[in-house]
Amino acid sequence: MTNNEQLVKELTAKDEQKAAAAAEIIINNANIEAFQILADKSEFLFDFVINNVNKRLQKAINENNYKNLFEFMKVYAPDFEDTIIGSLAKFADEDLTDKMLELLENGTESEKTYCAKYFSYIPDTISADVLTEYALNNDNEAMAFNAAKALGAMQIDSAYQKALELLESDDDFTVLKAVKFLVAYENKNAIDALFKAMEKSSMTENIAGEIPYLESLLTLVQTKKEPALTCLGYILSGLGEILPLGQIFNFEMYDVLSYLISDNQQNKNPQTSVVLLSALSKFETLANNDEYTFDEDKSTKQEIAEIFNLLKKQQEYFWNAQKKLALQELTADKPSRISGALHIISELKISEAKDAVLNILNTENEIILCEAAATLKQIGALQDADKNFILSKIKDENKKALIESLFL
Repeated sequence: MTNNEQLVKELTAKDEQKAAAAAEIIINNANIEAFQILADKSEFLFDFVINNVNKRLQKAINENNYKNLFEFMKVYAPDFEDTIIGSLAKFADEDLTDKMLELLENGTESEKTYCAKYFSYIPDTISADVLTEYALNNDNEAMAFNAAKALGAMQIDSAYQKALELLESDDDFTVLKAVKFLVAYENKNAIDALFKAMEKSSMTENIAGEIPYLESLLTLVQTKKEPALTCLGYILSGLGEILPLGQIFNFEMYDVLSYLISDNQQNKNPQTSVVLLSALSKFETLANNDEYTFDEDKSTKQEIAEIFNLLKKQQEYFWNAQKKLALQELTADKPSRISGALHIISELKISEAKDAVLNILNTENEIILCEAAATLKQIGALQDADKNFILSKIKDENKKALIESLFL
């Protein structure tokens, strides 16, 4: 073990005296090699260890050594970013801000990312033009996020308006970049625009997974129920596939579902029923299949188990009521809501939905037609549908082929 590896081992260990000494050595000597080892190791450390390391490093930084932090800025380490930049900001003056601006413009990728964060602590608008470029025209997600956060701190409305315009783009990746900007910018007035972008994008789960970082999902389901439930439905769909399972903590999933269970006992909302049934199906899958949770930490596995227990302990009559209510979603005025209902009817094989699904075959929406036909097959009722009638309403050849295959 090298001296630097030993330093990092002591910095991350329980012995507070040795850890504090290691922190002082690393900071006082601008030991970038040790910091690189720490950065590489951080993804394997528990959150409480990272928190302890941050506190120890912060305690070691003072007015005599804070300029050594510029050396550490050559290594981008998101877990220690706020310690580096927050500490520099404590000693901010005109000269330091000028140096940060120069590095923002001409530094390495790592230095630019740190400097973008600095201007969210010290919102000097002299950096606004450079930050706008980084926030909206950059593939480095960390740099783009930090730049957008700084612009939000400065309330640069021109950048905010530009991001709103980009939500209208036909390119899904451009839209997602704009979504991430608006979330980092932290203007909650963008919520409705984000919901609208989510509905029309083909990256619905990705966008849905960003929105709760601007406004909590619990607040959204209480204040903007319909689009928030649609958002939650997409999040449930994406969990474990597109969205990391650890995000259930950020989404406050237990509290959200607990609220919806209680709320729907009183208000009997069909859209809520579909979401709750989707949650039951998703968390049953996650709790009972190790392939989804094999790489997850203990706290995530425990939270998944607790959420599943919350859902599972509801009485059978409650879930039967949710299934009946869910059928009403098949007459909703939004295709996304009908699609969500069809999906859960298919997944849970709710045979009582046959007549309601057959009625959907009168729609002109080709995607819904295909989903309805697939659902009828899943619940064993496709023989009651007229294949030629369905085909007569579909122009897309791929969708026609799908219908033909369903009837084989």
